[in-house]
Amino acid sequence: MKSQKIFLIIILQVVTAVSFAQTKLIEISPEYLSNFVKTRHAKVALKPENALLIEMDAENPLVELYAPDSHWDLRTNSAVSFEVSNLGSRPILLNGHIDDYQWNEGVLALNPGETSVMRILIKGYRLPETHPMARSYEGMFGFPGGYYWHWVPKDAQHIKKIKLSLVNPKESARLSIKNIVAEGNLMEKSYEEIRKTLFPFVDAYGQYMHKEWMGKVHSDEELKKAVELEKKDLLKHPSPQDRNKYGGWTKGKKYKATRHFRVEKISGRWWLIDPEGCLFWSHGITGVAKAAATTKVAGREKYFSSMPDKKSPLYQFANSRQGAIVTFNYTGANLYRKYGANWEDIKSEMAHRRLRSWGMNTFGNWSDETTYLQRKTPYTVSVNFRWKRVGGNLKFPNVFDPSYKTNLEKTFKKHAETWEDDYCIGYFVDNELHGWGSIGKHVLQSPASDNAKVELVKYLTDKYKSIEQLNTAWACDYHSWKTLLNSTNEVKGKAANTDLLAFERIMVDLYYMTCRDVIKSMAPHKLYMGSRLHNHYYPEDLGHQRWIVPIAAKYCDIVSFNRYRFVPNDMLFHDKSIDKPIIIGEFHFGALDRGMLHTGLRSVQNQEQRGRVYYEYIKGALENPYIVGAHWFQYGEQAVTGRGDGENYQIGFLDVCDTPYQETIDASRKVGEQMYELRLNAQ
Repeated sequence: MKSQKIFLIIILQVVTAVSFAQTKLIEISPEYLSNFVKTRHAKVALKPENALLIEMDAENPLVELYAPDSHWDLRTNSAVSFEVSNLGSRPILLNGHIDDYQWNEGVLALNPGETSVMRILIKGYRLPETHPMARSYEGMFGFPGGYYWHWVPKDAQHIKKIKLSLVNPKESARLSIKNIVAEGNLMEKSYEEIRKTLFPFVDAYGQYMHKEWMGKVHSDEELKKAVELEKKDLLKHPSPQDRNKYGGWTKGKKYKATRHFRVEKISGRWWLIDPEGCLFWSHGITGVAKAAATTKVAGREKYFSSMPDKKSPLYQFANSRQGAIVTFNYTGANLYRKYGANWEDIKSEMAHRRLRSWGMNTFGNWSDETTYLQRKTPYTVSVNFRWKRVGGNLKFPNVFDPSYKTNLEKTFKKHAETWEDDYCIGYFVDNELHGWGSIGKHVLQSPASDNAKVELVKYLTDKYKSIEQLNTAWACDYHSWKTLLNSTNEVKGKAANTDLLAFERIMVDLYYMTCRDVIKSMAPHKLYMGSRLHNHYYPEDLGHQRWIVPIAAKYCDIVSFNRYRFVPNDMLFHDKSIDKPIIIGEFHFGALDRGMLHTGLRSVQNQEQRGRVYYEYIKGALENPYIVGAHWFQYGEQAVTGRGDGENYQIGFLDVCDTPYQETIDASRKVGEQMYELRLNAQ
């Protein structure tokens, strides 16, 4: 039977307290099974209740469900969802994709006999400027009504298939899926309706107004009660018993103690060794005790139900200009409401206590300096400063500019208090650098006064000896080396690209060497952990990481990656000659069941699933012989109306009211309690 083309039918269905309009995508039938289902190492059959019965092999399990009419047009939809039942005898982690787009992805952790909904959000589709939502909201990645921005655009008009696979399978699985539908209606409200019915949409505590959920705060009294509830929870769950003051493992074998953190490979697995010589694995979180929910108010006043006046003690959390509030810090305001005038001291005290209780032992990148310098919890330090960009716009420093090393040294001296601190693990310098593959090209197009341009011309002069030889190789007609120096034109061709990439390697090598040398000259006992590379699909998708990672590994004590995937078991070096430990600087998952408007880079169905997937991620990192730590991004929730760049993700361990997400914390405690045994006994 031929499937109907998509058209909008409004049906209300409550799933985890969220209402969605639904449109059936697939009419499951013998015709559909025979013509539109493709498998790899899997068997698919029909069940009587209009469901697909799927048996997946552990080796490369993949099932693809194709659109009967060549494609689906999902421009007005927010997500694709379907019901999944685990019919096997083992837990599964099921991955779902829309097309081959890496970021339109969902995951579902199911125990044997369980049934739940897999929801894959449609991220990245660009709304036209005339769209009601685009006209109504600005400075936010996620909108009320179900729109989810992403920096990589997705052609939602031509969706060809839904892909299903197992994540990190240990054995085969048996499951069924049914009720495959497109959800949401991005055209449900006009511009006028949005303004009349949804504005304002943020309450006095920074929460979304038009929805209720478990744990939502309605009064200051509820905030005060939350303090007492958490005190009881923290008393009930102190730090795991077999830990020293650093969070190292007291039950394990002791190794050489140096009063500083170091790395050592033991029985084929990399470990951190703490200052007392105990095995240490860095289970941490970024942005600890920082104000995560600061948001822009100016020009968006209509979003907010209220703002404090100048006489209110909460006005201290407003950044104002000429009497008008420009930004507001909801994190600070709610901490003040919750803990009183001494909120800053209590915030720091709670951060240390919470991490120990949550089975964690590390303050990750961008954590509050005042808090980590209290020397109660091991920490990493973020070394960031402004530098001259290659080509003026790439997110990569001009390392030939004399000010680069000088400014790095000046910045690092500001962290002198950490150089000999036994609680300091080490340093990240910069974050998620960009421009790989185009650095040399941008240098070529830079002016003659640019230091990197001068070095590029020297490099080419040494290689080609004469301008005529360069012209022959590049198929150019420069009159002299000075002409090349003064030229800002782009040059194409295989030989030119090869030379420019070779020069890029020189710059990248100099970058990592300079960072290493500066850190080791001032803090010789501390670990240099690199720049937090962010190819999330390395080593599957190598690209320029083929040569960048080996250079980083040459100079780093630990190579850092930000790894936004559902598990990191496959995080291995593509070059087998590289033998260095890895640390994951960032990962996260978010859901939409507690009032936030965007899940972040990886999405799960609800808070229960968030906890389950968190456990699987850390467990996978512990099983990986190279990984010596993983840090969640981030400690506190972002503002529902977005931070400076628009991120308004549900990614905190704490919400905007400083309330813990209990499901995620339970998972963190569970894996934190087990982590040393899990790593030691991993196969």
